[in-house]
Amino acid sequence: MPRKRQYHFLFSAFPAWGHTRAFCILAARVVKETENITFTLLLSPNHLAKARAEMTAELGYEMPDDRLRVLSPCKTDSDDAFILIPLMVQTYPEAYRALSEAKPGVCAMTGKIFNAIDAPDIVFLDVYTSPQMLATRAITGQKVPIIASVPLHASCVIHLYGPERLGGNGDLSGKIEAEATRRGVTPREIGDSIFYHTEGKVIKVPGLPDMYDWEHFPQLPDAFQNTVSDVIKLAYKGLQECNSVFSLTAEDFEPVSVDALKSWILEEWDKEVFVVGPLLPSKPTTYGIESDGGGHESSEIQDFLTKTLKLHGEKSLVLISFGTLFWPSIVEYLEEVVEALIEKDFPFIISYASPFGKISDSLIDKIRLAGYGLISKWIPQKFVLDHPATGWFVTHAGQSGVLESLDSGVPMICWPFEFDQPLASAHLSENLDIAFELIEVRTGEHGIKPLMRNGRVPKRSRDAVGIEIRDILEKCRGPKGAVLRENAQNMKARLKQAWEPDGVARRDFNTFLKKYGINT
Repeated sequence: MPRKRQYHFLFSAFPAWGHTRAFCILAARVVKETENITFTLLLSPNHLAKARAEMTAELGYEMPDDRLRVLSPCKTDSDDAFILIPLMVQTYPEAYRALSEAKPGVCAMTGKIFNAIDAPDIVFLDVYTSPQMLATRAITGQKVPIIASVPLHASCVIHLYGPERLGGNGDLSGKIEAEATRRGVTPREIGDSIFYHTEGKVIKVPGLPDMYDWEHFPQLPDAFQNTVSDVIKLAYKGLQECNSVFSLTAEDFEPVSVDALKSWILEEWDKEVFVVGPLLPSKPTTYGIESDGGGHESSEIQDFLTKTLKLHGEKSLVLISFGTLFWPSIVEYLEEVVEALIEKDFPFIISYASPFGKISDSLIDKIRLAGYGLISKWIPQKFVLDHPATGWFVTHAGQSGVLESLDSGVPMICWPFEFDQPLASAHLSENLDIAFELIEVRTGEHGIKPLMRNGRVPKRSRDAVGIEIRDILEKCRGPKGAVLRENAQNMKARLKQAWEPDGVARRDFNTFLKKYGINT
């Protein structure tokens, strides 16, 4: 029997773990299920070990370096995304050129050399890495298809980049440049002021409750000041430049928004959108590597979960995590939430992976004194969510965390910041009835304005946060909490079908393979 043709897929991401993890799962799954597809993943140095751990867990056996090649084009010990972004942009072209010329791949961080194989047949690039897309085009032209990986809820993609008729911003970059020309300034000087401008306009995104424009900015974290409009423009350019789109959302989670997304991109840009989420591990990694910066080893976290289950029972623990970039700007609000958890006898774990994460010494002392809280720089989040001790997830409602929580059947308490998070929080709490949303934690000029769906106006005080979270914690243990949990379990069952042989994500992935002539 003749040997099947071998294919080479290349992937690179924006240096945030939520933008990387899903594709690690996809790569491992494809390698496990096929004999003739090899993946090369060009990642930021701080994600190399995590990526290998995720893929090894998904495979269920030692990762084959000949078919799952994980390397970094740059060398740095930094975890700061805003240091890593320009480094990845600068070093990608040389790494891609070598691969396109069928030369060995070299990891700049570890020095490991990967054998030379055929040039990439398809390049998957994070939609926010449009500079890498342009570099790819400069080296291999149009002969190598570029697929934009979009790690955002579909509703957010429509709002940030879609036409105004769908509740979108339209061509924000064009608007910024036109206004800059009118004022006689540079686009960067006014970009953020235009992006964050609100006037009480009602935004109608398919699949979402109607919202005032200021509801899209419940908090303005310091992490993105003076840079966000540049990031937004990168993704719009990425959608323009790619050949097709890989949406990492789940169709069952937001079917109306998914349909609108597919229709808009097909009609406006004549490009197909393949919805391949949720991409979640068949077996979550425990990631037995000690984290830097005071993190706990996985064994300590497992011991804590085991102890919690024994002392407090199933579904008792609250996990608090805001991802790798976000953190509350008013830390006292988080302290109030923790004090409420202690007062109400809720065991909890706090992850502070964000470089902006701050935990006061006084709060650490309170947690230690209580005896049933744990703080860690990094946690194996999906493993924690899957554990029978875990009952609730306080989350910023980014795509990765939301889908992980739903896949575990864990209801949420949403604390959104911006981008896709406020949209997802509204969808989860109003449409799906799977989450509570914290309102009193809102900050900033826009965050303290009324919500369209209920008219609430945040009171801007720690006392108000305390009253709200204590009320929610009471509901978590009551009939309302039971309803949310049942709905989360029902969504879990639906999402589990997505990658079955006849599932919606499997269908779209197979359609993608057929479109690009990939025969497995």
